[in-house]
Amino acid sequence: MVANNENKVAVMDYMKVVNRLQDPYIAAEKAWKPIHQERINQDILTGWYLYKVHFAYEGNDYNYATINTYDAFSKLEDPYPREIIANTHPDKGYDGFEDITEEARKKVRSEMSYLVNNAIKTNQKTPSKYLKVAFIEVHEAKKDLYKQNEDSLWKPVQEKLNADGVQDWWAVYQLEFPHGTNANYQFITVSAVSEFKKLEELDYFGAFKEVHPDKDFDEAVAKTLDIRSAYRAELWELVDFLEK
Repeated sequence: MVANNENKVAVMDYMKVVNRLQDPYIAAEKAWKPIHQERINQDILTGWYLYKVHFAYEGNDYNYATINTYDAFSKLEDPYPREIIANTHPDKGYDGFEDITEEARKKVRSEMSYLVNNAIKTNQKTPSKYLKVAFIEVHEAKKDLYKQNEDSLWKPVQEKLNADGVQDWWAVYQLEFPHGTNANYQFITVSAVSEFKKLEELDYFGAFKEVHPDKDFDEAVAKTLDIRSAYRAELWELVDFLEK
């Protein structure tokens, strides 16, 4: 995906797939592609993306994730019209097709987020191969401060990494549903690269000194850590996708 304004609403679904069912699961997801394409054709969906989560072994809650993107919250009122599934797979019907999918994986949870900030490399049109996905914990009283800090302090750093050709794009999503005091995180940041080796080339210190020559890097990090903490960070690899 590319986190632009057409994709300002993101629904992330997290899947647990046992090793012996990974091929059937991917086949089941590919069987959904005509349905997602019709959702795109009907202007419901702007994009569908399937990711494998690396280094997610038996103890992890999930090892695959899908992202469905929309250009407006209103599109979520009926995101999967039953007639699309019934017409796409008339031999199986809605319930039969759902059963095939459920047999291949366990859906752990689903979340909906809004895009609140981004920086995209010029002419970046295609989805990136790898995503660094960080789940960020922010106290309710500091949400606005966190967003301001990301925009003023770290967005220029991300733009520099994009301009240097290391990173494709960066985004901040704010979790809308579910949210509350029992949620483990409130924001999700994404750094996207096209090549695996680029992950090691994300030189935040160097980029920071370029765009903020009068600021102290350690002080900036300390300020940021006072506002938020990283609940978890993961590496996602793109498996398949469809876009508008």
